[in-house]
Amino acid sequence: GKTTLTWNLSVSLSAKGKSVLLIDFDPQCNLSIALLGETGFSDLLKKDANNPYGKTIRAFCQPFIQQDILPVVHTFPPQFPMEPGSGRLDIAPGDFWLNNLSDVISVGTDLIAGNAVNRFLIPSLIASKAQKLNNCEYDYVLIDVPPSFNTIVRSALYCSDYFLVPCTADIFSAYCIGLIGETLPKFRDDWEQGIRRTSAQNNSLISQKGSPKFAGWVFNGFDKRKNPGQQNSSEIAADAAHRDKIIDSVKNDLRPKLASIKTYSAVASFTPDTPVAKVEDLNVMAPDSILQGVPLRYLSTVAPTRGVLARGAWSGPQKALMQAMSAEHDVLADYIIQNFV
Repeated sequence: GKTTLTWNLSVSLSAKGKSVLLIDFDPQCNLSIALLGETGFSDLLKKDANNPYGKTIRAFCQPFIQQDILPVVHTFPPQFPMEPGSGRLDIAPGDFWLNNLSDVISVGTDLIAGNAVNRFLIPSLIASKAQKLNNCEYDYVLIDVPPSFNTIVRSALYCSDYFLVPCTADIFSAYCIGLIGETLPKFRDDWEQGIRRTSAQNNSLISQKGSPKFAGWVFNGFDKRKNPGQQNSSEIAADAAHRDKIIDSVKNDLRPKLASIKTYSAVASFTPDTPVAKVEDLNVMAPDSILQGVPLRYLSTVAPTRGVLARGAWSGPQKALMQAMSAEHDVLADYIIQNFV
């Protein structure tokens, strides 16, 4: 899924020497649990006199909204150590409280009326504060978001230079591609109205935001099969058909709709209609990776949990798939390094 993709992409970028900040902006907090472990993450939710909102993203968001105490950013390295020579990798942990954020931030009052546009820039503010906290400059900030077009996703889009869309092999993905084309122009129109009415028109951060560009999609969770007489395996027919429908939706639905945005180019010039990376269905490996807190790149170095145990170790085909899909995340990392400037 999107969380596994975000996690393993961050690991590939870090392995290439890039400094990466992950922001878990999804109330489900799966990314935080994967990187920090269930116990480690649970400890960060605990409140005390020094940390009245815990040590998660809530410690910044709630004080920032309520203006009661100074907002604080906490970041942590992943529990599984990266290989020597890797770039910095940190996460600003999520919080189940994020479910409430959509109710607190108002599109009408805060954004369109221009009263508090900066409430929709929380991820950017967190990233800036994290850089000061850690005395570093992140090359990339990856934001994991919930699978819906709520105010959390809207905020993440406003703060982003580019966005990638993970698409699975089902009819819903082609529909969602078209839905992005309908939604983003509306988001942009709301942003422009807010900017015109805000009292912070000279705010340099606000002037730089609100213009996310579609930079491609990732074909995710499909199956491959080697047919008789074939040297290489390929997507099974049903999944290939869904892939082609998504390509058609990008070309004939998403692009024309995003072209309706006249104030900036909402599709990056380098973006292809075809997927920028292909990540096969990892079956039991994906949940086991999250459960153990070990990214795909290093999963073959640890034993599988009892639930997926096969003769006491990962099988040969499982290890081969891990290696191949880790390489595919490297392909995606290279695509980002070459194009996201």
